Amino acid sequence: MFFPNNSIESIFDTLHEIEMNLQKKPANHERETLINNLLNLRILMDQYVKHWLTFEEKVNKLQKQFNFTLPDVLPEGFLQGIELEPERDLDEPTIEENKAPEEYSFLKLESEQGINSFRKGLGFWDLAMLEEAIQEFEKVVEFEPNFIFGHFCLGLAYSQKGFNNKALSKLRLVKALSRDSQLNAFVFNSMGNIYASEKRYDEALSEFCKAIEEDPGFYNGYFNAGAICFNQHRYNEAIEYFEKAKEALSTDWEVNYCLGRAYTLAGNPRKGLQNLKKALSLNPSESKIIFELGVLYDLIGDKRNASFCYNRLINKLN
Repeated sequence: MFFPNNSIESIFDTLHEIEMNLQKKPANHERETLINNLLNLRILMDQYVKHWLTFEEKVNKLQKQFNFTLPDVLPEGFLQGIELEPERDLDEPTIEENKAPEEYSFLKLESEQGINSFRKGLGFWDLAMLEEAIQEFEKVVEFEPNFIFGHFCLGLAYSQKGFNNKALSKLRLVKALSRDSQLNAFVFNSMGNIYASEKRYDEALSEFCKAIEEDPGFYNGYFNAGAICFNQHRYNEAIEYFEKAKEALSTDWEVNYCLGRAYTLAGNPRKGLQNLKKALSLNPSESKIIFELGVLYDLIGDKRNASFCYNRLINKLN
């Protein structure tokens, strides 16, 4: 009735094997098999998460029914590696002036209720059950008002649900309390995403630049700043930001694609072609790269390659 001890490890071993095989550019039928295997792994992991939620509910009932308490702490490093990336509520966060920053905690949870709700909130979040995740994260900040990361998770969940003003209120609170540069970079970036979704592009760019200032290694901030400049037709500035993003994300097809378009529109078709060809090598099936290459070849008078790109695009659509 127990899962094998190595079941989770086996799943990640299989995931790594699929990744290695995909990097070898397999034939189409082999690629489809690998993708299908990946889908099966995702379905299996979804089942594990559902079992975990059921397990937590049962454990809580047993503790109440038989009047005992399990020792319940988040293991060291539990939150490392989590990648987090947006109604009207115009109230600004209020901070008690006499409360010292050290009284707030980034990772430490004190209460059993707070730990349980935080775990449930993460589980619901993984399942894209945002309403349920918000309810649990709201309990977390009620039980643990000094737990900074709980406020951050609630702010992101509000943002993803479209409650932008509630999200901004929570994120401003986190920004006021946090002394962690990496968390602050995420906060500024999240606020920038909200402003961008509302087409408040100057404010969005300001937040992305703050994210970069807070953590110069936060390369998503460079990419997002580049995207804002590109949409405002400030192509040379966009190039500067995209090039910084490319330093860490050189194998990201979208970074190379955006650089290719920016160089082309800035009047440098040679660099545009170089980056678009790199993007295509990283993602040979992406139609919009093929289209942009066709347009660029047309622009520089290479009708043969332009025709090849357009015919390839037509064949993909048929």
